[in-house]
Amino acid sequence: MGVSFEKLQIGHEYERPYLASLWGYKSFHAISRGVVTPIGTNYIILFVTKEKQDALTQYNDYLDGDFLHWEGEEKHSSDLRIINASKANDDIHLFYRDVHHSSFVYYGKLTLIKHQVLTDQPSQFLFSVNIHEQSDLIDDLEIHRGEFSTLEKTEQESIVKSRIGQGIFRDRLIKLWGGCSVTGLSNLTLLMASHIKPWRDCSNQERLDPLNGLLLHPTLNHLFDSGLITFDDFGRVQLSKRLSESDIKTLHINQDWTLRKFPNGIISYLRYHRERIFS
Repeated sequence: MGVSFEKLQIGHEYERPYLASLWGYKSFHAISRGVVTPIGTNYIILFVTKEKQDALTQYNDYLDGDFLHWEGEEKHSSDLRIINASKANDDIHLFYRDVHHSSFVYYGKLTLIKHQVLTDQPSQFLFSVNIHEQSDLIDDLEIHRGEFSTLEKTEQESIVKSRIGQGIFRDRLIKLWGGCSVTGLSNLTLLMASHIKPWRDCSNQERLDPLNGLLLHPTLNHLFDSGLITFDDFGRVQLSKRLSESDIKTLHINQDWTLRKFPNGIISYLRYHRERIFS
């Protein structure tokens, strides 16, 4: 069938042998590099391992919230193609794991935010993981900039970072929840800081309020932000009618999910989400 991502689910784990078989390769060694560019496609596939084997080159690659910090190849062989990916209509896909000899988590498409080409060491790249949210993110920051332009610089930075799930807001959610708000997943690099009442509708205080946030793995985060799931006044999950039985089964949605905690003050935010975002 050739290289395709249609059968893959964002947030799910995959091993190279499975992907090689799915894509028609005779051996997983064909995709054993950190950067794979299948012939005849417009795909650039990054296989990123944070903690690598001691015998391998120790690139400083890691996820920070919704952003991937990545060092290019030592020989710079893929630098230009990645830099020009947008112009060439190339799609960059990410498979990421914390430790070698474990499964990769598929994160979907990346957007290159900035880069620094170096000659005596690997080039530096910063990607946004949430490609579909990037335009909304930029629009929100521009439209609402006047609301926080009079604040001190450090406060402005905190408000801006809260829109992209970073900084003080993310730190406060980690302290409050300790892991995924629903599943308990404790690998923080896989979790996203999500506002319950959307950032664009919040006051500056609400944008930094940890009670207005959930810490979720990518699939849950997308479902919640899209209004496909919500939670009632007891923290029990509610599913949108837009989700079919097939969707629920394929995405492994548990209809008995509940929030692991129900801190005081969260209920008003959840009601806003149910009334304005959930459908």
